Amino acid sequence: MQIKKYKNLLFTFVCLPLISLAQQNTISPYSAFGIGEVQSQGFALNSEMGGLGLALRPNSNLNPMNPASLSALSVTSFEAGVNGSAMFLSDNTLSQEHFTSTMSYLSLGFPITEGFAVSGGLLPYSFQGYEVSQNFNWASDGDSLNYSVNHNGSGGLNRFYINFGVEVAKGLSVGATGSSVFGTLNQKRDLIFEDDYLLNRRDNNSYHVSDYTCDFGVQYQMDLEDKQLTFGATYSPQANLSADNEGAIYTYDIINGLAGGEGAVLEGVRDTFEVFGSSTNGLVLPKSYGLGLAMEKEDHWLISGEYDFKEWSQLSLFGLSDPQLRNASHYKIGMWWIPNIQDVHNYLKTIQYRAGFNYNTGYLSVSALGSEGPQTEITDMSVSIGFGLPIKRSKTTANLGLQFGKRGTMDSGLIEEKYIKFHVAFTFNDKWFTKRKID
Repeated sequence: MQIKKYKNLLFTFVCLPLISLAQQNTISPYSAFGIGEVQSQGFALNSEMGGLGLALRPNSNLNPMNPASLSALSVTSFEAGVNGSAMFLSDNTLSQEHFTSTMSYLSLGFPITEGFAVSGGLLPYSFQGYEVSQNFNWASDGDSLNYSVNHNGSGGLNRFYINFGVEVAKGLSVGATGSSVFGTLNQKRDLIFEDDYLLNRRDNNSYHVSDYTCDFGVQYQMDLEDKQLTFGATYSPQANLSADNEGAIYTYDIINGLAGGEGAVLEGVRDTFEVFGSSTNGLVLPKSYGLGLAMEKEDHWLISGEYDFKEWSQLSLFGLSDPQLRNASHYKIGMWWIPNIQDVHNYLKTIQYRAGFNYNTGYLSVSALGSEGPQTEITDMSVSIGFGLPIKRSKTTANLGLQFGKRGTMDSGLIEEKYIKFHVAFTFNDKWFTKRKID
């Protein structure tokens, strides 16, 4: 079988998620809000076309953006990818760079019969990773006090899913996805005094999430002479997820260069004010819906556009909503083109060339930390390019892609993020559940 030929590479891709999903994969200060920096739920083909996929119906790739597209799958498909990113943060005075890489997804899908297929996979849902400091000076009647407030966050949520798609009538397909969302969000706030005789204070919180969600999709495809026109739509209802909250509030002092050796920094806990924990349907994920349209000439070209909307203002954690969250609209256009898939003499003509544009109104409206000024919407805009590279004498495709984008602004004391994301992914195809005929 084709997949067995690459068992060493597959083993690497299977093991990588266990390591990379636990790493800190962002330093964005905007990940402090809500459940962190929400990740795209698409694969290589989707990312390289601006993140769209509601109206795509590939027959040899997996498309997690709309489960109804599985009804077009004609071969077993195993997909795995690795992402890397370079992020450049800047405000009006300072700048910072950050580089990271992570396993982006792992998925397997196969047809059961013609027009009916299932798949499952694992991918990150959100990342949280930030360190923000504020310095203050208090003065009264000749006395002064210097102190700082440090905010730290880490962790994230992951998503494991199983879905199916089935053609219920000519051209009409429906699908559903069941997902397990799990992970931990850690948040820490330190109040640190410059004077040694004052005790510092720390507030620790850890939110543990583990529960299930469901999503639904539909597609309708019609023939227009030698082309196909496809309409796609998805709906995700509001989900009330089980979550545990545990934490502590305590005071401590900092001891320098003693038991830990010269230069070491040790903390000595003095008084614990509160240790708390709770378990409830503590995380409410908002509902969303999306609409997409695509026109395709099979094995030659495809162009698509879509719109999706999510009510992020309705997200809440243990009954508390975040006033910085707002509803977000997402606009995407993308295309792919193959010059001549049958050309055996010119490899460049058999490559699938991909491109896309993505604009997100963003789910945040914030002001600078410590400021009471007007709130600014944090938008996100990006362009992407990619290549589907068929590997000769195999049923494998290598996917390479780049995404260039900008999020946020330096206006009003905020932070602008410019990023370059790249990914490498492989799609392995094979035939399962097919009886071999011997003459």
